[in-house]
Amino acid sequence: MRSTLWNILSVTAIVLIAAGFEFGLLAARDAFFCAFAVLAIYTGHQLIAFENQPFGNAVAALFTKPEGRRARTDYLSFVGSAALGTLVVVQALTYL
Repeated sequence: MRSTLWNILSVTAIVLIAAGFEFGLLAARDAFFCAFAVLAIYTGHQLIAFENQPFGNAVAALFTKPEGRRARTDYLSFVGSAALGTLVVVQALTYL
């Protein structure tokens, strides 16, 4: 249940940040900070699932091993959030 709440909260936050940035409601520096913070916290939460592995293997498993998660939606929400958050971070960096 807690994992589902993390997924919903993170995806919602990234979507709101991306929409706010694209529609001009957030400045580039604010969008960068918010998206980076959500991505860092959410990635850390996802890394906990692979805590008994070396760091490099755990990071690779985040993107390549969807079967390591409890549900496929965990994997899809993480990859979608990471992609959208990375897009916002890269776009915000072009404005700075």
